[in-house]
Amino acid sequence: MRYLHVAAALTIGAAMATPPRPAYPAETSLGAQVNVMPKYDGAASYRALPLPLFAYDNGLFFVSGLSAGIRYPLGAGISTGLIAQFDFGRDADDSSRLTGTNDISNTARVGAFVDWRHGKWHASLNALQATHSGYGLKVRLAGGFTALATPKNTVNLTVGATFGNEDYMNTYFGVTGQESLASQSRLAGYSPSAGIKGVDASVTWKHQLNPHWSTAAVLGVSSLVGDAADSPVVEHKAAIFGSVGLAYRF
Repeated sequence: MRYLHVAAALTIGAAMATPPRPAYPAETSLGAQVNVMPKYDGAASYRALPLPLFAYDNGLFFVSGLSAGIRYPLGAGISTGLIAQFDFGRDADDSSRLTGTNDISNTARVGAFVDWRHGKWHASLNALQATHSGYGLKVRLAGGFTALATPKNTVNLTVGATFGNEDYMNTYFGVTGQESLASQSRLAGYSPSAGIKGVDASVTWKHQLNPHWSTAAVLGVSSLVGDAADSPVVEHKAAIFGSVGLAYRF
């Protein structure tokens, strides 16, 4: 069984990491998390997915959740860099709606990002190309602010939107003529265009138990839009996702 929706896993990994700083001793966090999410983008049913949690940041190199990269500060709260991210795939047996469709393999994605932080506000833009041939490019724009910051508790609110090029949209939301026949015509052929795939909003709460141990929780909602929402493989356009984790910071 594979899983596609990993927003919670990525967000909670970031929550355990330290915000970017120009130069400082490396910080490392180890722990575990449980993510609750749809089986795939547009699925009606959910799965709980346990994952190890690892976060590392030395100001230049970072690992956060299912992503890793190199950061270069430009000044004025802006940084840019290269990033790699892991995307889960999808199996035809994830839902009866997918009967006749081809499996989508797990893939790594590589690309670049720009981050901006000013006081309580933050924004990011990243573009990630799949290393698997034909899986396409996705671009994510997100922004938010820190609603609460105390020695014990931090609460962040984030909203975002994800764009997919034509290859991406057809991989995850398209239905080929062969797949339509294999589904015994229960799925009509469908070829979505490039565009915004979905929008989401989430709240992340981090609680510091002591100088080393902390917990984090994420709760969010997402919605497919445009051609993605109209895909025959989509059962529910809207979804919730969440995650809870416990980590030890060295």
